[in-house]
Amino acid sequence: MKQVNITEIKEKLRSEAIYALTHKPIITYSSDRVKVWHDAFLLTRDLPTQPQKYSKSLKYFLENISIPINENDILIGRMVEESFTEEEEKVFQQKYMSEPGCFGRPDFVTENGHCSLRWDILFAKGISGLKADAEGWLGHYKKNGNESQVDFLESAIGMYEAIIIYLKRSAQECRKFGKIEQAEILDKISFSAPDDFFSAMQLYWTVTFIICAYLASNPTLTLGRPDLFLYDFYKKDIEEKKLTKEEVSLIVADFYAKNNLIMGRGEHQISEIYENSTCTGWHRILAYDAPQYLILSGTDPETGKTVANELTEIFVDEIVPAYKNPVIEFRYSKGVGENYPKLWNNFVSKIADSASAMIYNDIGIIEAYIKDGFDFKTAASYEHYGCNWPTIPTTDTIGPSLQTNVTRVMYSIIHDYAEREDEFDRERFLSAVYDTFFDIYAKRAQVIKEISAKNLPNSKHIKLVACFSKNNIENAGLYYENINVLASIGTVCSAIDMAVAMEYMCKEKGYSPKKLMEICDRDFENDEYTLALCKNAPKAGQNDELADFYVERIPRLVLDAAERSLKDIPSHCHIRYCSESDTGHIAIGASLGATPDGRRKGESISQNNQPSHGSAKNGITAMLSSMNKMPLDRLFSGAMNVTIQPKNFAGEEGIAKLAKIMEVYFEKGGLQLQISAVDRDKLLAAQNDPDSYRDLMVRVTGYSAVFVDLSRRAQDDIIARDAL
Repeated sequence: MKQVNITEIKEKLRSEAIYALTHKPIITYSSDRVKVWHDAFLLTRDLPTQPQKYSKSLKYFLENISIPINENDILIGRMVEESFTEEEEKVFQQKYMSEPGCFGRPDFVTENGHCSLRWDILFAKGISGLKADAEGWLGHYKKNGNESQVDFLESAIGMYEAIIIYLKRSAQECRKFGKIEQAEILDKISFSAPDDFFSAMQLYWTVTFIICAYLASNPTLTLGRPDLFLYDFYKKDIEEKKLTKEEVSLIVADFYAKNNLIMGRGEHQISEIYENSTCTGWHRILAYDAPQYLILSGTDPETGKTVANELTEIFVDEIVPAYKNPVIEFRYSKGVGENYPKLWNNFVSKIADSASAMIYNDIGIIEAYIKDGFDFKTAASYEHYGCNWPTIPTTDTIGPSLQTNVTRVMYSIIHDYAEREDEFDRERFLSAVYDTFFDIYAKRAQVIKEISAKNLPNSKHIKLVACFSKNNIENAGLYYENINVLASIGTVCSAIDMAVAMEYMCKEKGYSPKKLMEICDRDFENDEYTLALCKNAPKAGQNDELADFYVERIPRLVLDAAERSLKDIPSHCHIRYCSESDTGHIAIGASLGATPDGRRKGESISQNNQPSHGSAKNGITAMLSSMNKMPLDRLFSGAMNVTIQPKNFAGEEGIAKLAKIMEVYFEKGGLQLQISAVDRDKLLAAQNDPDSYRDLMVRVTGYSAVFVDLSRRAQDDIIARDAL
């Protein structure tokens, strides 16, 4: 690599990325994308098939899109952005986004994000090698296939060629700019597979950039496991003294920075719904608030050993807490804390600084996939995308959703129970819970059977991600081995708290179920005494014996009911049970009346897999111990936001303390953790003086957000979290 001041360039890269996240205008368009797609759409819309339209329009697009280069670029790939006034935006939309079927990108460009790629195959073969494979299969299907299969493969080949054209154009622009080393790398990966770390990272970013900046609205692309897939490149370059560790760190730093440059301002799940004027929106910038997950460490599917090497350390070192992307998913494999203390403590220190990161437990999730019928190698290759959605990379597609808000259902159960029962009986109550959920899932099982009966390659439809997926080229059609049916049981702690409070108030305090629910339905009006009793009832997260009975039992009943009612669905449909709710807890809470746990009408319910606000009053250890009593070994994903007070985990001793707490949590079966380390007083100050806190980052659910860009409703909800 050309001699450069690594420290100085890293600082410039970070400053540009942070400025883009915090200060660039809300109304910002990746305008060149809109203009070129508009012209491509007009040129190709009359072609007879979707694969032909997409392939030929992509070629036109990548032949004509601008390729800007910055002096500090290590990796090449950035987009043109423009800021518009309200009037300018109106004119721009009328000129470029008024064609039916082309609102910022053609309707036949059907990349919809929430996916992964065969990154290992891409690095091994390169674009040219994958193109050669497709040409081989094209010869086979010309002899043995049908017209649509041939059309699919010819279109896929055209897509590979389009990327090759873009790589060559990028090399030309680099030469004009004077970046000769990057030009040679881009030329090389246009006709061969990468053979070193720098070229592999350039290919990595090029494919990521094209998909996330130009093709997929809300891409949420999983970036795979670079410390596993790229380690051999790294090791060879270090041994041959082709690169130093410092130069490798600079390449990684630029990769991280560039994942933030393609984003917009604002947060999509709450703020865009309630205050969309504060959000860029997907049509202006396709990746505006999309979390791209990058996975580090975890179990190697080939050897069963922990992935923990020098490259893992570099990727951890270069995490910048002020970034939103990529979201780092650290996979905890057995003994990581004990066997790799430097790596583990370093990652925990990043988390303790509110980095956009999370930890998943390999131990339980791999076992869950094995129980679902997968071999160890496949199970250990699992990934997550979107907001904690599980997947086996490139073999799954998102199928019909079984999103079930357990708290909303429990709200109905306790009302029905109170109408027909004079006193609380635990077994009859639990039977009602099981029967209700069984009926819900039984009705949905029929829907799954109807829409998931066939599982054949579709040669009449193509996506670019099909060019980097398993068996799509070989089958000459868009194809997934498994349909991933996500069954969420998020917000479960509020449901647990309702059940606990029913038993506590009826058995310990002498209320009848009917009287208790009548008081709740009046929102505790003129009954502060009952409200105080309800608020004081045991809650999930307190390590209380009564509460923990329901912490274990309610999720287990829901899962048992679901599994029994869904046992006859097609074999290629895999139910993936999750405990995530994203930010739906606010809207759902707003629709519910008061509940026996002391929650008032309209207040938020619990989020994801964590206790309700105000419940974890016995500290972080008690809270995690309580949550571990859930049947977490049956879940494939989940989200537990934990807010810590920075002063409680300050310095080396504080980091070591937090690392040990999390290590024990995962060794005892914990599923997932994502940490916000923010001071409540600082959050309140940021509400009153946002300009002074533009770089304050908080965890939302499966991603991070700039706190002052959140809606007031979202800010208040984050402030209300328990700080432990």
